[in-house]
Amino acid sequence: MDNEELLEALESVANFMRGMQFDPRIPNDTKQALIERASTLDKLVQKYLE
Repeated sequence: MDNEELLEALESVANFMRGMQFDPRIPNDTKQALIERASTLDKLVQKYLE
């Protein structure tokens, strides 16, 4: 796996985590944690794309 594939995989995970916020079965505090972690992944990906 090269760097581009790794960054794409991280971006995909972040998008998946963001999408989970719409699942009504997940508690709100868990949803907030998922959103925060997705944001952290986004920043990491952006850092390596620049």
